Amino acid sequence: MTLTGELTYKGLTISNAHLKVMQIQHRAVDSSTEAEDGTVTWSKTNHADYSARVYKDAAAYAASPDSAIYTITGTFTPSVGNGVNLNIVKQTYEHLKTLADYDELTDC
Repeated sequence: MTLTGELTYKGLTISNAHLKVMQIQHRAVDSSTEAEDGTVTWSKTNHADYSARVYKDAAAYAASPDSAIYTITGTFTPSVGNGVNLNIVKQTYEHLKTLADYDELTDC
């Protein structure tokens, strides 16, 4: 899976940009809160850290996967509830499409 479409980078338009997620790390973070009475409550928060590369087009990716125009990184909170698509790769692409710079891209 990849995303494709028109992107602008440093003032230049990339007509058939090809965005490929390259790495995802899923982690759980435990944190505590203490109430006024001293009671400590623990909770777990899930995070997904990712990196993705943007290429001129699909042919540029196929010819040289190490030669991206630029790399993006980010973090989001993945869905883990019942009935949710638990595929972390698909969730990462869906997250990217919520970002203003990438919301016009489509699945490829």
